[in-house]
Amino acid sequence: MLIAPDFKDETLSMLQLMFGKNDIEGVVVGFSLKECKGYHGAVVMPKTEAKELDPNSYDVLILVDGPGVDSFKLYDNRPLLDLVRTFHDSKKIVVGIGNSMKVIARANVIRDTKMARPESTESEKMTRLYRGVVTEDDLVFDKGVLTATDSGRIDKLVELLASNPS
Repeated sequence: MLIAPDFKDETLSMLQLMFGKNDIEGVVVGFSLKECKGYHGAVVMPKTEAKELDPNSYDVLILVDGPGVDSFKLYDNRPLLDLVRTFHDSKKIVVGIGNSMKVIARANVIRDTKMARPESTESEKMTRLYRGVVTEDDLVFDKGVLTATDSGRIDKLVELLASNPS
């Protein structure tokens, strides 16, 4: 679960809760090993750094949403875009929640891939620009890309992950 400063606290806490209920090990990843503060004040210490991730060691890359995606322009972070592409090309599941779907789009891995309803006009434009197929669904899993409009569908998202061997 990759987080940036100003991540959406409720998304991360729901992911951790649902992972625990489904006996799934989740690792919090940051852009450094320093404390990362969420939008609502939660403080999380990442276990590892994004630059250290190896798709061979993980089954899924989850991009957590939040204001930090936009304020830190994660969709312009070339090492992150390359990481998303590497996971996708390695046939690993890539998950985008809320505004983090822009990162997946910008990584150029969504051509002809169905995507959850974007949360903003900007996200929708980016999805269309990179040839993703915009749907009206809140949760979509297509071609190794799992997208959710917001954290309200985390329970179903984790169910999909738990039932899908990678």
